[in-house]
Amino acid sequence: MEIKKILVTFDGSKHSEKGLDIAISLVKESKRSIVGLFVKPHSVDSIRYGDVFSGHQDEIVRKTFQTLREKCEENDVKFSTEIRTGDVKTTIEKMANDDHMNIDMVIIGSRGRGSVKGALLGSVSKYVLDKSKIPVLIVK
Repeated sequence: MEIKKILVTFDGSKHSEKGLDIAISLVKESKRSIVGLFVKPHSVDSIRYGDVFSGHQDEIVRKTFQTLREKCEENDVKFSTEIRTGDVKTTIEKMANDDHMNIDMVIIGSRGRGSVKGALLGSVSKYVLDKSKIPVLIVK
């Protein structure tokens, strides 16, 4: 299997930045690409605070993607972005499995939750790993 396009998810954590570094090392020196994905979750806060919450989140995402884009440009790697709104784990899984996106691999950060917390709260990375039809790399 040849990896041509990697989906890297971002949540602002150091694990997601490590994921980008790994993706860059996998596609560097080739004409392959990275798609950065940020999912804005539906939450009580976003409903309660509406545009204020969304606008603040958009600014964080814009700054994060600008930094990541610069890092990719320094390494001569093609980088595009996707921002989606919805349930984080199902949005990532649907995008990874969308044949029109032509994604060959997903790189997702692990938040390092303990097994009890992960079982109670649900693990986004575990869900994507279980539901994805393509390889998933979980970064710690």
